[in-house]
Amino acid sequence: MNMLFPVNHFFLLVGILSTLSFGNASKKAVKQPNLLFIFPDQFRAQAMGIMKEDPVKTPCIDKLAEEGIVFVNAVSNRPICSPYRGMLMTGKYCFSNNVLTNCNTSTRKFQNFLHENETCFPDVLKSNGYACGYIGKWHLDAPKGPDVDDWRNSIWDAYTPPGEKRHGFDFWHAYGCYNEHLNPYYWVNDSPVEDTLFAGKWSPEHEADVAVDFIGANTGKPWALFISMNPPHSPYDAVPEKYKKIYKDIPVKKLLNRPNVPEGEQGDVARQSVADYFACVTGVDEQIGRILKALEASGQAENTIVVFTSDHGEMMGSHGLMAKVVPYEESFRIPLVIRWPEKLKPGTSDLQISVPDMMPSLLSLIGLEQQIPPGVEGQDLSGYFLGKKAGAPEFTLYLLCNPWNALGGMRGLRNDRYTFVMQRNNEGKETGALLFDNKSDPFQLKNIASEQPALVNQFKKQVFDKIKNINDPWVIYGN
Repeated sequence: MNMLFPVNHFFLLVGILSTLSFGNASKKAVKQPNLLFIFPDQFRAQAMGIMKEDPVKTPCIDKLAEEGIVFVNAVSNRPICSPYRGMLMTGKYCFSNNVLTNCNTSTRKFQNFLHENETCFPDVLKSNGYACGYIGKWHLDAPKGPDVDDWRNSIWDAYTPPGEKRHGFDFWHAYGCYNEHLNPYYWVNDSPVEDTLFAGKWSPEHEADVAVDFIGANTGKPWALFISMNPPHSPYDAVPEKYKKIYKDIPVKKLLNRPNVPEGEQGDVARQSVADYFACVTGVDEQIGRILKALEASGQAENTIVVFTSDHGEMMGSHGLMAKVVPYEESFRIPLVIRWPEKLKPGTSDLQISVPDMMPSLLSLIGLEQQIPPGVEGQDLSGYFLGKKAGAPEFTLYLLCNPWNALGGMRGLRNDRYTFVMQRNNEGKETGALLFDNKSDPFQLKNIASEQPALVNQFKKQVFDKIKNINDPWVIYGN
């Protein structure tokens, strides 16, 4: 098949042909593809073995990457858990869906959670005949409990009741935000808030068990299953010993091989954590492998779109930092592999792709481009998945925004060569800029903003031209 053939035309043609009778051939209905969307938390792009950056073992993900498209320029526009999930589910940037930061009892007063009136990804799928399931960490709801001002004193976990707040997910084996990786609990389907299931095993292993059962039980109609494993999110040491043993005797300098990790106290936490982080990564990889084997055994692999990605990266000591939020590559870039044997040609893509693009692109790829909600701000990039080259996005946005501080924060962009970020204080006054040449300086060791004023001004204009269309208060209050 010509890979440039439009998806909607393809489904129309197959639908016509399927109604014709050729001799004694039986009539066969065309089954829409399934969607298996796997996104472990805090899994950085560099931690896929196929990238040959981190010295980590991920044979199952590497095999998936060889069979699918690897997007090397995928980013998490607001690299922190809840905003990523809000953008994924709504196809809108965080200013438009109001999930600007993590959901907990310190941010609830700002209405910082996913609202029932949003038309979300699974809402569209369910209304078009899909059985929709969610497994693992949700982190899009407002927890119960008293309001607090400090996030460190917050309640984080939240029960999401059946109905509109689950946005089309009828199969539910999930929790809000809970980090007891070795013995997590879940609310299952219609169970009330007081009725929780304790898994009694490492959460990715339990979630893989549930996913395998879901795939085996759903063969009669198209399905969409989203799986959000919490590891390799911290605490990194909450990982089974069999995975720890893989990295136990490898020198830390060999594991933590990025030259932007400083010596001394700034890098010490990473040196103490990196072996366990990689153990989590390898453990998650093994469980993903189990899920993919079950998909193959069910006979549905050829007609299932498999997506592997993450909500953000992990700094792991680079620039003396841990975790996420910042615009450096280790935090900002995310893994993204999409496999659909029936339609997508394997390879590597340099497409600039943002989180809000995922919903419209996948809906269109499935054949539901006419069902993309009108408020979606992401771009349908499905044509580029199928081989189209012209007119691709020139850059992706970086956003650091909080609901209590409309004028401050950071805005920036990342393109094929540069990362640019400008910063404002709480009064809206610009306080500095970052500019990195990621080709000549891949570890972002030198800020060249002061040396390239023309480039800084060019990128500022590009950023503001983009954010004026996504309800960003920086535009509303002047630039």
